[in-house]
Amino acid sequence: MNLSSETVYNGRMNSSPKDSAPPEESGVSAFPHLPESPDQLPEIPGGWTEQEIQVGPASIRLMRPSDPDLFLDDAQVHRENEKNDYMPYWAFLWPSAIKMAAAVLNAEWPVGTSVLELGAGIGLVGLASQLRGDHVTYSDYDATALHLCRLNARNNQLPNPDLLQLDWREVPNRTYPVLMGCEVTYDAALHEPLLKLIQRMLAPGGVCWLGDPGRYQAQFFYQLAVDHGFRVRIQNERGEECPTPLSNEFQILKLDRS
Repeated sequence: MNLSSETVYNGRMNSSPKDSAPPEESGVSAFPHLPESPDQLPEIPGGWTEQEIQVGPASIRLMRPSDPDLFLDDAQVHRENEKNDYMPYWAFLWPSAIKMAAAVLNAEWPVGTSVLELGAGIGLVGLASQLRGDHVTYSDYDATALHLCRLNARNNQLPNPDLLQLDWREVPNRTYPVLMGCEVTYDAALHEPLLKLIQRMLAPGGVCWLGDPGRYQAQFFYQLAVDHGFRVRIQNERGEECPTPLSNEFQILKLDRS
């Protein structure tokens, strides 16, 4: 991972830096009112950071929350968590996303394919897919994440992407030839809804790529996917196929119905 030229912002992109404060003190919400302009960002706990991230041969300009941990102190986050186990994981830049993005740049599907990213978060993996020329739809449970994905695409001179606010328990009636996601198999309680979503939204002959850092839950997701009738191939960071899920090592679980 190569990060450079980090700049911190509070509030909107053109605001001046200042010290961040806990949400209850600053009056800033983890569920902010979103600006009408796609080129502006809302005020969030801790403000925003801009980074240039090297992904394979590509340099990607990325805005992300400066201190995602501050979201955990937000009262509405607590309420949403009590209601449906919501956590603001979208706000974190997960290391696996950088490895997943590098793999997507060399994906096996044809350039220009329609791709749905699941749990897009700040959008790094989808940006890599757009860079290679795919038509990407970013999906996430959180509307702020989707606003950020669009802004990050525009900041990298990429076309305006499609956005889909998506609850995995309420699956829309549409399909895509490619689904992809990263760090979405960490919770066993989400495995069944995720697999049902893939069954419904993956077009015939399509493929789903799920990036994983080798978490404990990967082996159980793998077996459940097989039980649901999927063929599951495993690819490591070097692009090599592996016979079983890996432990503590990045992998891509490739699901299809072949």
